Amino acid sequence: MYFGTLLGSLFKLFLFVVLGYIIKKINLVTEKTTQELSDVLLKVIVPCSVISSGFEGKGNDIKSVGLSFLIITLCYIFFFILSFAFLKRVFKDEKMKNTAVNMCVFANTGFIGLPLTQVLCGSEGMIYAVIYNLMYNVFMFTYGIRLISGETKHKLDWKSVLLDPLIIASVVSIALFLAPIEDGGVIEEFFSAIGSMSGTLSMMLIGSWLIGLNLKSIMTKPLCYAVSVLRLLVFPLLVYLVLYLLKVDLIMRNTIVLISALPVGALNVVLAKKYNTDVSFANETMMQTLVLSVVTIPLLVLLF
Repeated sequence: MYFGTLLGSLFKLFLFVVLGYIIKKINLVTEKTTQELSDVLLKVIVPCSVISSGFEGKGNDIKSVGLSFLIITLCYIFFFILSFAFLKRVFKDEKMKNTAVNMCVFANTGFIGLPLTQVLCGSEGMIYAVIYNLMYNVFMFTYGIRLISGETKHKLDWKSVLLDPLIIASVVSIALFLAPIEDGGVIEEFFSAIGSMSGTLSMMLIGSWLIGLNLKSIMTKPLCYAVSVLRLLVFPLLVYLVLYLLKVDLIMRNTIVLISALPVGALNVVLAKKYNTDVSFANETMMQTLVLSVVTIPLLVLLF
């Protein structure tokens, strides 16, 4: 029953992608519109979904949530170690290797991960996805930027980090989860109603991005596959195996595996441009993982 529900949800998401593609293909929306919608999604709708999870996730055991913090932190450390060990044999250029490591480690946890979790793992899984995204920011804005910039004494812009809507929403969500509030009433309904749009809108925007892609070019980049294989297959399969052997709670396990299987995050491309690394490689890798994830994520769901 659970597997059938997951497949049904995946098919529904696929239809949203197709709809987004059609809408953009017939020029019902412009490039400017999709960018504005992306901003609304990341700054309003997904944060509302995150806050809503603080109310809805109260069925989760506090010990399980604490355990998830530890597991997700260890996942990030493990991803860095494995990425360095494998990619140092693939990339000779130091800056390109560091960019590739960052792309392996930092997935699209916000734009895709949170909405996808909401649809596939429900409100119980959302709290784990929130923690995963929170730790993404911790590692990205400390070690990740230092790695890609090459600056060992990189000065962290705390103001930008702390004022990020997803960071604020994540902290509020965890506070609500821990607070002795049983029913959020109208406030909970408000955030839930807005947040429920995240899955639909994010998939439609992904569909619109596929317009104009040179798939043949993207899918024939061997260096990109070094990242894609680690990001989309090796990491989630290893995480699944370890969590399965440890007999971790089903929803926690599935959520962590799902987030570990996401395509490369767009921030990697932004940072590659900012710190003068190979932007074309970063962008092609991000798009390659996005296209391949349409196949790899449904296959991984077979494990659930």
